[in-house]
Amino acid sequence: MKGEQLFKEIVSGHNTTFIADVVRKGLGVISKLYEKGVSYRNNKFDAGKGVSSLTVPVISVGNITAGGTGKTPMVRFICDALVTENHHPVVLSRGYRAEDNSKNIIISKQGQLLVEPEVSGDEAWLLAKVLPNVSVIIGRNRIESAKIALNALNADYLVMDDGFQHRALNRDVDVVLLDALNPFGYEYVLPRGLLREPLIGLARASVIVLTKVDQVPVGTVESIKRRLEQMVPNIPVFETIHKPQSIFTLQEWGSGQPGVPVDAYVGKPMMAVSGIANPKSFELTLKGIGYDIVYMMSFGDHHNFTNDDVVELWKQAFIHQVQGIIITEKDAVKLSQLTDIEDLDVPIYVLSIGIEFLNKEEEFIQFLRN
Repeated sequence: MKGEQLFKEIVSGHNTTFIADVVRKGLGVISKLYEKGVSYRNNKFDAGKGVSSLTVPVISVGNITAGGTGKTPMVRFICDALVTENHHPVVLSRGYRAEDNSKNIIISKQGQLLVEPEVSGDEAWLLAKVLPNVSVIIGRNRIESAKIALNALNADYLVMDDGFQHRALNRDVDVVLLDALNPFGYEYVLPRGLLREPLIGLARASVIVLTKVDQVPVGTVESIKRRLEQMVPNIPVFETIHKPQSIFTLQEWGSGQPGVPVDAYVGKPMMAVSGIANPKSFELTLKGIGYDIVYMMSFGDHHNFTNDDVVELWKQAFIHQVQGIIITEKDAVKLSQLTDIEDLDVPIYVLSIGIEFLNKEEEFIQFLRN
């Protein structure tokens, strides 16, 4: 069992061994110390200390748990909505796993990519690739990134990717995503659970968006919404799904060619490969389309694929006699950079996924307008 998977087995309580109980108690002690630090920091920002405001609207997209909730497709949705209304949004990304995110670097100008993925990190580079009318900047110091966006890129909206805990930059709208599969991070702050801060932090949200609501049992979404109403009443809650949009060969995706309908390869035995925080969600999405997934190969979140991994992909594809390998766009960023991937004699397909509101989409966009 991989380290990330083992960690989740322990903090979720699914691992009931004596050793797991001991580990949970130890993590609980660290968690309380971490929570005190986070609360102190939040109290400082609540008092307005160290917060900078700008002359253009700032929209933050973030979450309260560690791991994937769908921030990248939500940032894409918001930017597309703003561009449709003739705005010029610029995305401010921390640049997670970038070569050096202590520097503020322009990754793209109006969709023109300026750097390679290893410079920017996979998520920022992916946003730059899929947003042809938007510019992207990385850097830990979002205030400096914002200044660049205003002075050099003519921004009239700023969209902060993963910005809920980055409170030094004042925001006009705080969009907080909760994954319906695990909305409350096992109830504990890191490292005892997956919460980045205590749940009371949700009170800062302008809107809460539940993602992947189609992947949970009947009644789960209503249960989540009832709890939110008790914790943070009067904050609007929206329901969304991760909607498959197109599927590409890796070569088509890399060269910017159009994809085909997502069911184009249904009926073939396939292997799914992912290096994301929630591989189970990816598997459920594929099976929802109708793919015959005979083997699931999961790596850790933000996995740095190597040519040795390509060899392992080929071995597993041969063992399971699959006719294709399906990956996420985030993983396509890294796999497309490997030299050995071109020699793989099993086709690799890239699934593009977007956010789709089940209802009240116009109401959500109205929050952005205001």
